Amino acid sequence: MKILILTASPFFGGPERQMIELAKMLRIRHPDMECCLGSYPEKGNSRSFLEKAASEGFETLELIHDFPYLLKARRELKREALVRKIDVIIPHGHKPRCIALMVKRLLKIPVVTVSRGWTDENFMIRFYNRMDRLFHRWCDHVITVSESQTKKVIRFGTPSNRVTVIRNAIRTERFSSIPNPADRETLELMLPAKKAFLLGAAGRFSPEKGYNLLIDAMKMIRERNFSAGLIIFGEGFLRESYQKQITELGLQDSVQLPGFTNELDKFLPHFDLFLQSSYTEGLPNVLLESMAAQTPVVATAVGGTAETVEDGVTGLLIPSGNAEPIADAVCRLLSTPEKLPQMGQAGKSRVEQYFTFEHQADAYYELLCRFHQ
Repeated sequence: MKILILTASPFFGGPERQMIELAKMLRIRHPDMECCLGSYPEKGNSRSFLEKAASEGFETLELIHDFPYLLKARRELKREALVRKIDVIIPHGHKPRCIALMVKRLLKIPVVTVSRGWTDENFMIRFYNRMDRLFHRWCDHVITVSESQTKKVIRFGTPSNRVTVIRNAIRTERFSSIPNPADRETLELMLPAKKAFLLGAAGRFSPEKGYNLLIDAMKMIRERNFSAGLIIFGEGFLRESYQKQITELGLQDSVQLPGFTNELDKFLPHFDLFLQSSYTEGLPNVLLESMAAQTPVVATAVGGTAETVEDGVTGLLIPSGNAEPIADAVCRLLSTPEKLPQMGQAGKSRVEQYFTFEHQADAYYELLCRFHQ
């Protein structure tokens, strides 16, 4: 069986890493399944994903035509699917889904799509999401990353017998080495003043992530006399707004925005807590990474987060949309710092038990074999 994993990659992030790691594990555990990884150009930004896939020894496909040239895009994908003898297409995102469905009708190639979640950043994104919900209905099957996303997909019209949950996974060996104390020092130097506790967050600076709430919560934490600093890694159009908020609240010595980093793995074990303030999520890879790094988390109980974090065991779950529960949870955990290592170890054990690529690859293989004649 030959499958085409198709995306529109704007950069090499969590979803892209999931695709490549899945393909690697399928190659190991199920060598009768061959993977080709493809992407639409995204103004040249897809190169990092395709180059990484190629470096791992996979066949890659860099497509040229996409929106609004749908007829050209259909012809191109049809030609490539025939030449490469593709048996199943697995599209990620509304653009690959749309074009894959047009080819499905021509070639009768099954389309098994992956649904991670929807955001509402602006009018265009909301429009695309409405269309995407229709695309889900027309696919042969939908893989969701959480029970929460499954409920949404079914609510928007996809029959329940065509939806399967296969959760995200992580390679825990990425965090098997002993953390380097110098990396903790690097984090501490990002803050103008030394703090007793380091808090971390990471993701794109967009409204659904709720980082403005984290900043507000830091003011409350300081007012309760906790010596804590927050470092938020990431980039996005809200950076200027967040920076202004930090300045207006006088938090320059407590909150820093150092930008995007490719070295999050080495920093995660050195945070005392990792924070997520999202309004909506699929199943966030960064929480799996934090838990694998033995860092307890405080996270909003949205999307698949509640299926990831075991409340009171690996961290604390809180309601979304308000800064005060964040501050309350952080202060509660920092009040008993001697309990944090136990929470961190419980997080690592949970990831090793439920979120491995071995489990993920076997689940994909079992599902995809249904569509291979």
